[in-house]
Amino acid sequence: MALNMNTSVDEREFYSCDFPDLSITTTNEHIDISVLVNGRSALSTRYYAVNGMVNVRNLVPVIEQTMQQLQNPFCTVSITITDTYETISASCQVLLCKARCMSVDVNTFITSSFLTTNFHRLVTMYEDDVLPFYIPGSGSYAVGAFKYNCLIRKADGTIVQYEWVSGRRLAYGVSNAAISASDIHHTCALTYGTDCQLLSFTLTFDTRICHFYILPCPAAKTFRFTNIFGCSEVVTLPTATVSKLEPDYSEAMVDGKLLHYDIKHTRTYEEHTAQLFSGYMSWLEQFLTSSDIRIKLPDGRYADVLIKEYTFELSNAPGEENALSFTWQFSDGKQTTYRHSIQTGIFTEQYNSAFS
Repeated sequence: MALNMNTSVDEREFYSCDFPDLSITTTNEHIDISVLVNGRSALSTRYYAVNGMVNVRNLVPVIEQTMQQLQNPFCTVSITITDTYETISASCQVLLCKARCMSVDVNTFITSSFLTTNFHRLVTMYEDDVLPFYIPGSGSYAVGAFKYNCLIRKADGTIVQYEWVSGRRLAYGVSNAAISASDIHHTCALTYGTDCQLLSFTLTFDTRICHFYILPCPAAKTFRFTNIFGCSEVVTLPTATVSKLEPDYSEAMVDGKLLHYDIKHTRTYEEHTAQLFSGYMSWLEQFLTSSDIRIKLPDGRYADVLIKEYTFELSNAPGEENALSFTWQFSDGKQTTYRHSIQTGIFTEQYNSAFS
């Protein structure tokens, strides 16, 4: 009796979107197959052979779903195949990736890159960013060195570079680096004074590199979303916002009066961004299509939202402007961006004496 898996998966590495279909030959009438992801069952079923062949197709959804449940973007996938007489097995490493957009192998990417496709990020001085990455190994913690190379405009208008290294304790596996432009500016100000202006900075960790550019705007919308690698990312967008309130109701004539009932009001918010460069727009496609999106509220909490509609057009024509428009609403239907205050002052500070 012979049982063989013709697809080569053992001791290999795959992006989840590229996980192959399995081709199996057997002299038995059926086989039992189980797929485990880090020890958790993703699939356990029986297949019947046709002319000695079994083709197991489209394992990608069950593997990705289990990886998301485990909240682990880099897992060991074990496959066990059994017929009446034999058992064979294989295991491989899989990195969660929901889009076929990678041009490097898994091992090179996961050890040399942050778990994002956006390495030129726009940030403000008022919001934090986060960078996910993977550290191979095991133990209580690892020690990493983050190098910051900052571009600064001094009070006299001259531009200088300032570099320093910060050591951190990091967890093995998937970890996150919290990035605060205000903290970095504070460090630069210790040398160049509080009047210095942080223009941009580059973060280097081992061979991982990411560039940050400071948006000179006082406020912007900040969202968290789950990217194609199953990791949390932050996007800060300076936008013009249009708030919309739309009613939905039924009508009935009661005692000669027309009345409304089953009244519902839907609050939506339409965002229009400024011009964005093409690489940033490509990354925002993950934001628009993410299954987990949250917005930062004025009190610092995050609330779940849904993207209702969007206009996404990305052109590679020279000089073409790319901008994004999208409409969102709070998923609970109760939240609002407006925050009521019991303070009665309506004038800004410089007019208080005149109108007090």
